[in-house]
Amino acid sequence: MEFGSVDASFTNSSLMMVLTVLGVSAFLILGMRKHAHVPGRWQSMAELSYIFIANLVKDTVGNEGRAYFPFIFTVFMFVLFGNLLGMVPYSFTFTSHIVVT
Repeated sequence: MEFGSVDASFTNSSLMMVLTVLGVSAFLILGMRKHAHVPGRWQSMAELSYIFIANLVKDTVGNEGRAYFPFIFTVFMFVLFGNLLGMVPYSFTFTSHIVVT
């Protein structure tokens, strides 16, 4: 598909990025759809990933870094799920491209 002189092809990399976004969204939606006081498996994993990255940002940047937390959390989860999807046999690892990393 071309828009003027710009090529906008849907490639393997694009497909894996879309699947990664869907995977991260499903993980967080499944994890946080029930707000139980005693968390289940999905909620526990979602909360642990959130707390891990929040503590990492706080320890590295301090309280001033709280403004950057949503961006750092998004990038971390995107790269994590992209690398996990890349471990599936015959799949494509989009994080192997310098443009992504």
